[in-house]
Order: sequence, then C-alpha cells, then structure tokens
Amino acid sequence: MFRRVVVLLDGSELAEQVLPHVEEVIRGRGSDVHLLSVVPAMTPAAVAMVEIHAVYVTADFLAGEAEERERIQQELGRYLEGVAERLRPLAALVQTVIRSGHAAEEILRYAEETQADLIAMCTHGRSGLSRWVYGSVADKVLRAAGCPVLLVRVHPPQPTEPPTHRRLLVPLDGSALAECVLPHVRGLVRPGQTQLHLLSVLPTGLERTVTLLTSYPPGLQISTSARSQARAQLEVYLRGVAAPLRELGASVRSEVREGNPAEEILDVAREVLTDLIVLNTHGLSGMSRWVYGSVADRVLRGASCPVLLVRACPDEG
Repeated sequence: MFRRVVVLLDGSELAEQVLPHVEEVIRGRGSDVHLLSVVPAMTPAAVAMVEIHAVYVTADFLAGEAEERERIQQELGRYLEGVAERLRPLAALVQTVIRSGHAAEEILRYAEETQADLIAMCTHGRSGLSRWVYGSVADKVLRAAGCPVLLVRVHPPQPTEPPTHRRLLVPLDGSALAECVLPHVRGLVRPGQTQLHLLSVLPTGLERTVTLLTSYPPGLQISTSARSQARAQLEVYLRGVAAPLRELGASVRSEVREGNPAEEILDVAREVLTDLIVLNTHGLSGMSRWVYGSVADRVLRGASCPVLLVRACPDEG
C-alpha cells in the first residue's frame, strides 16, 4: 500500500504544505515518490502573470517566450531536486518530473503511467503559471483519479508542528463500496500508535430512514423501535469492522450518530482532533448515498484536516 506516491508541487510555499503529510505516509514503508510539476501551455496573458519565488515576468519578456519558458523549467527542476533531497532519507526512490500541458490532465496521465496508488496535493497552490485551487485542478483530479487522493487544505501561515496521522476518522455507511477505504486504512495503521474512529450516521428524516430499511416489508410504518433496530444493526456492523483493525495493533472506537452525514463527520473530526479523514467517494446504504458531490464534497470543503479520498472502482460497485 502506498508504494508509488505522486506529489503535486507548483513551486509555492502553500503547495509545500503537503510534504509533511507525504513524509508521514511514506515513513518506514519503502515508497517510491514522484515529485510532479506541470507547466501549462504559455499564452501572452499567462506569461504576464508568471510568479515563481517572487520573480515577476512582464510584457517585456514576451518576445523571448521560449527562453523564458526554458528558464522557468530550469528553476522548477532545481526546486524539485531540492525537495527530493528532503524526502530521499524516507523513500526508496525519489524522482522529479516536469510536464507541459493542462495541469489536471497531465497529473492524471502521469499517475496512470506510473501506476500510482496515491496522489498527494494541496487544495491551494500558486505559481505564476497557474493557480491550483479546489474547484479547478484539484477538483478535476478528485473526480477522475483512479487511485486515492490525499488532499491537504492549507491556510497560511504554515503549521508550526509537523503533522501526524495518528487519529484517523473513517466514515462508513454499511455498504461494500464504502468499505473500499479499509485496505488503505490498514495500510496507514502503525501498531500501538494509530487511533481509529469508525463513524456511521443515520440521517434524520423519514424518507431516508424508509430507504434504509430495505430488508423490512414494503409499507412498514417507521417507528422508534425500527429506528433503534437500524442503529443496533449499524453498531454490530462497526464492531465487525473494528475487530480485524484491532488485530493490526490499532486502537479502535466506533460510533453511530443521527443527523446530516457531512455535518456529523465534520463535528466528530473537530471533537476528536482528527489528523486525517479517510472517506470513499461512493457509498450506498438505504439511508443515503455518500457520493462525491454531496457528503464527500461537503467534507472536503469543510474539513480543517487532510482528507484521503478513495474513489471506488466501477467493478467494485
């Protein structure tokens, strides 16, 4: 697990805030790390906006666009090599790659070529060549990536203490699709250190509760006892998920809540001081669909900690 990690960098300090989280993921796992930066196709408007390490390129440089582009690539190469030196003590192999084209397309293409099993990136980054922001590049990568994406939402200034992934929050809705996160959770467990919080949420509202209870006869009137039974079933389910995780050396707590799934996930994340939320882009239970664009989307937008988003493969559905 996490043998090949692609890390997106654009030369900015904000984008670099993903690096401590990458270090935490790869430490002691013999991972290969690929540091990738993408130089978009240049246009006069883009060149005038270029900013790398406080060097501004104005219209005076437009006549030498090719030379300027070469200089930018050289600077990025030196920058990536400096980052590589930081990661080499922790990784089996570190490679640096610079590509040209549309950022999201090149990221996805490179991840597929290298058979990456993790893409790590920030929700915000800035270079003069482009802005990598949630809603553009990160959004497209999240929607199309064939491997999990570790998304770190950053806010200046940088955190003063290195992050750890000791407290993991794992939302589950009881579906096989949602359980696709579990192999990745197991890969993150460090025996005697990792604390896992398994969470399932019963959405409020009769319509969603009716759809949850698909095993009951059609037309059943939802009662308090039926809802209590649904909660009890989820508690049994979470205990079953917790048992093999405890065997790996993790401390595991499970909890069932009622309310809006996204809001409850974010509330629990704050309450237990979660270091990382591990969430599937797809999940199906009778009570709700946890899909990217709804619950996962709201969690990504509202979480103050990193989110490891696992996209379920179609054949797993």
